[in-house]
Amino acid sequence: MATVIAKIKAMPTSPEINKETLKESLKELVEKFGAKCRGVIDEPLAFGLYSVFIMVEMEEQEGGMDPIEEAMNALDDVESAEVVELSLV
Repeated sequence: MATVIAKIKAMPTSPEINKETLKESLKELVEKFGAKCRGVIDEPLAFGLYSVFIMVEMEEQEGGMDPIEEAMNALDDVESAEVVELSLV
C-alpha cells in the first residue's frame, strides 16, 4: 500500500479565533484518524484573517482524506477545510 501525503487548508470562522488553539485542535483531530501530522502553519490573508495549512501523512485507504476533511469542517472554529494538494509516496 502507498503512503498518502496531503496538504489541507482550513479557514477559521473569524480572525478572533486563537491560532495556536485552532492548530492544536486540527493536529489532534488528524491523529485521531491514525494519521501523522507532519506540520501545521498559519498564513496571514488580510484584515486579520489567516488560513491554517496542515500536512498529513497516512496509509492509502478507501475514502482517502474525506473523513478527515469532513471532521475538520464539523469543528465549530472552522469555516471550511479542503485538501489543496495530494500525492502518493
